[in-house]
Amino acid sequence: MGRHRACVRTRAHHGLPHARRGRGRPGPRTGHFVADFWRNRMTTARRIAVLLPPAEAGDNPEKLLVAAAALAQGGTLDVLALRQSGAAPLPPQNLAAPTRWWDLSHPTLARFDADNLVPLFAQAIDIAGLNTPTLLLLPQGPLGEECAARLASLLQGVSLGRCTDLALAGEEVVGTRPAYGGRVALQLASAAACCLATWRPAAPAPVTAQWASPQVHQAVLSAVLPPAPEATVDEAMDKMPALEGARLVVSGGRGMQGETGFALLGRIAGQLGAALGGSLPTVDAGWVPVARQIGQSGKFVSPRIYFTVGVSGTPQHMAGVSSDSRIIAVNKDPGAPIFARADVGVVAEWQELLPLLAEELEAAAVATDR
Repeated sequence: MGRHRACVRTRAHHGLPHARRGRGRPGPRTGHFVADFWRNRMTTARRIAVLLPPAEAGDNPEKLLVAAAALAQGGTLDVLALRQSGAAPLPPQNLAAPTRWWDLSHPTLARFDADNLVPLFAQAIDIAGLNTPTLLLLPQGPLGEECAARLASLLQGVSLGRCTDLALAGEEVVGTRPAYGGRVALQLASAAACCLATWRPAAPAPVTAQWASPQVHQAVLSAVLPPAPEATVDEAMDKMPALEGARLVVSGGRGMQGETGFALLGRIAGQLGAALGGSLPTVDAGWVPVARQIGQSGKFVSPRIYFTVGVSGTPQHMAGVSSDSRIIAVNKDPGAPIFARADVGVVAEWQELLPLLAEELEAAAVATDR
């Protein structure tokens, strides 16, 4: 399988990692892929591939593709783009590396979750001939992270997790990822034949080669997909604007104390035409669906205005909010960390403030309609 190691450095340290956190061996061999698939493959240069869920999943792959092309210079970049049959294919992009662009469809793909995408990605990897030492990259976010973890188990590889930087050092893949709310930068290095990571590049990748037209390949996948589970749809939440690209985001935290508080917050978000999100504790409590979780383990948002109620402002949550966003914070605790980041802070009980705000917004809407 290969070796892997982990180091940690603080943000202030710009040299080599100075504290080794551990050394390990790959876990037990699982899945139906045999170990011989990756055995004795390390004599070949590592290939890089970007695995893209269907465009409807909401990820913008542009920065990831540019960064992956820069990392692959000197070798070929594979882009495996999934889509539904009948859906418009993702337009191939000219990238700064020789690129094989795979337009991959499936006749019955209807749900964009890990249960469906992982078997499709596994078949696509086989079709693309990626059985040499490989680095597989996915867009950062809950869907990409779940797919990366499952593929790592299926392919007996190593997942480096949510990375802000990636580099190739000999046989090793070196990934940098934030820890402890961004206060520490963790470096993970692995020489495993199959490495995976979700990557949100921290800075634009430098372009040092002529942009090349990709070779386009098409294939229809035949992997058997699981039946759709029975589910109920929260229609009110389903009609809310998506977090991705929202100019105004309304977000609630543990201080909302339950679904009743979030119902009122959702009403206000609807009046403002805003996207509704929540912190990790609200998702764990079942008040907010995981697709609307904001933070280090959720989605990254960059609205013009981020309006929070009952959010304490832990580093893990604020890691999911752009530093360019203006923050309006409501919290009953005057010592809440959120106020250190807020442009406007209100110390108040939400039970007193939000009903008044909802009434004012409703009155303003009525006056506008007259």
